Amino acid sequence: MIIDGHSHACGKFLTAESIVKTLDNSGVDKVVLVPGELNSKSEYSLPNLATIFPKRNVVKATNYMTKFVMKLTGKVKDIPAGNEYVYDLKTKTDNRVIQFIWITTGIRNTSEYLDRKLADWNFKGVKLHQCWETYPIDSDFFRSVAEWTEKNDLPLFIHLYSDNDVRQLIDYKKEHPKLKLIVAHLFGLELFIKYDFKDDNLYFDTSTLQLTSTERLMNAIRFVGADKILFGTDTPYGAKDNIRKNINRINNLDIPSKDKDLILGLNMKRLLKL
Repeated sequence: MIIDGHSHACGKFLTAESIVKTLDNSGVDKVVLVPGELNSKSEYSLPNLATIFPKRNVVKATNYMTKFVMKLTGKVKDIPAGNEYVYDLKTKTDNRVIQFIWITTGIRNTSEYLDRKLADWNFKGVKLHQCWETYPIDSDFFRSVAEWTEKNDLPLFIHLYSDNDVRQLIDYKKEHPKLKLIVAHLFGLELFIKYDFKDDNLYFDTSTLQLTSTERLMNAIRFVGADKILFGTDTPYGAKDNIRKNINRINNLDIPSKDKDLILGLNMKRLLKL
């Protein structure tokens, strides 16, 4: 089983028909989907910064640009409508779409919203993104979302912004070992290694090969184990044939076949209790 654990409802994944076609053509069984740019067919080709800087967390650099663009466009306001759109795609794709709900500071009464949408949509995880809007890990907003996901035994997927956020997240996670946490793009891996922090409910997302070098991915596998690595492509952000290239990257790793199977889908299947 292959599960793309990180993609957005735009580009190739904008419509139900294109989702099914893309998954079938790529040999992918399911995709974890969150909102993207609402109603956008655009696809993006990122420079392969991971090849140029294989030892660096290059997402720190791209975070600055993302934050600047989001501040200019104000697209974060579209996220609640994007959540509705992802649910609609889920209903039209015969369970090929796994919905994670994206929470923003603009959503009032966060816990009530999450309770209501969980009852209505049965989503499988929650996403936070510190580049689309600014809030620290030690904020009441983050804590309220993290506490809700832990209480409901759902994973929290987070795109972090800075090294300081990583340090704060490690401190928070030490206090909440039962929180199922997915760190996007291997962000801050070197700090997790430096502070020798890992636990049974900490996972790292592989997406995408233009931003996460194979060298850093192998470091993550050695540090937390293959059973804590989740395959993702971040489609439509990547390059032409992004999904195929990301699958090939995993299949070409110098690790046992059983570990490749875990990363490509079995870990996510277990985490989400599919």
